Order: sequence, then C-alpha cells, then structure tokens
Amino acid sequence: MKIGILGGTFDPVHWGHLFMAEVAREKVGLDCVYFAPANIPPHKKQATATAKDRLAMLELSLAENPFFKIGLWDYERKTPAFTYQTMAELSRKFPDAEIYFIVGGDSLRDFSTWKKPEEIIRHCKVIGIARPEADFSHSEFIKEHVKDFILIDSPPIGISSTEIRNRLQAGLDVRYYLHPAAYEYLKLKKIYAKKASALS
Repeated sequence: MKIGILGGTFDPVHWGHLFMAEVAREKVGLDCVYFAPANIPPHKKQATATAKDRLAMLELSLAENPFFKIGLWDYERKTPAFTYQTMAELSRKFPDAEIYFIVGGDSLRDFSTWKKPEEIIRHCKVIGIARPEADFSHSEFIKEHVKDFILIDSPPIGISSTEIRNRLQAGLDVRYYLHPAAYEYLKLKKIYAKKASALS
C-alpha cells in the first residue's frame, strides 16, 4: 500500500493543496493521501484561524474525494509538529506501507534546513511537486539522497493561503480560490475578514 502525506497549516486549505495532492496521487500511484493539519506549526507564526476552524474547512473540502483522508497526528500534538517526528510515528503506525511525504517546490528547495532532514527520508520518500522549469541542481542534500526524492513537474497553481487571507482583509472576494464548501464556511464564520463587504 502506498500512502501519501501532505502536511501543513491549511490556513485555509485551497485548490492548490488539493491539486498538489491529486497530482502526487496520480503520478506515483498512491492508494490514498492523508492531509495532516498542524495544530502548532513549527516553522510559522501562530495560524490566523483556530485549529478547529482549519480542520472543519479541510473536512468540507475533502469530503467528496474517496482518496483523500485526514490524519490527526499533528493536530493532536500539544507541541510543534516537526515532520521527522510525524514520519517516524507513521512508519510505526503503517509498518507494511510505503510512505510518501508530499511537498511543494518552494519547500523542497529549503528541505536541507528542516529539522533533522535525514530522519525524514529514513522513514519515507519525498515527492516534490515543482514547476517544469524548477532547478534543484544546487541542492547538495537532494543530489546526495536522490533515490529518496521523486520530483514531479506540474503546472503552477498561483494560489497561497497568505494571498487568500490578505484578499479577505482587503475586502476582496476569494470564492474561486478554494472549495465552495470551505468558502461558505469561512463566509458564515467571518474568518479572516475585517470588512463585511469581503463576504457579500
């Protein structure tokens, strides 16, 4: 069994996350992809939305895809969720599975600076979703451990959670940036918005 893991803050989850997971699933032949929301992100400041709201939007966005699941390993942690810890935990939880950790091209460039990157690749292979023109030849870590990385060319999806939050706070619409169910949720809860007109 091949299991994909896509971790993140998902503040909020958007089409780019879903697209990246689906590209990885198709290209590598994954049986399922677990989205693993972090309660306390290790590399970023505190999330804007609460962990409960971020999880709710994720559940709504994934509900119609039978290949997408949610893993609560990092969500239930009371400490920052470091990837090497999660991968070690999952290798014990799924001893007979092949585990693949999915990351975007920008994160892949900085992979060697992550906490204990050698421990991460000891427990899984890394799927990097990159733009066709992306160049990782400068990464000594990836070159040294090339057998542990699967690099997939993918059309760029120019959407980020930061952009969505900024647009909402500026009173701009985001309905085409994320799943309709997640959009309706943040509209109802007025998450991120500073101006009522953003959600009219």
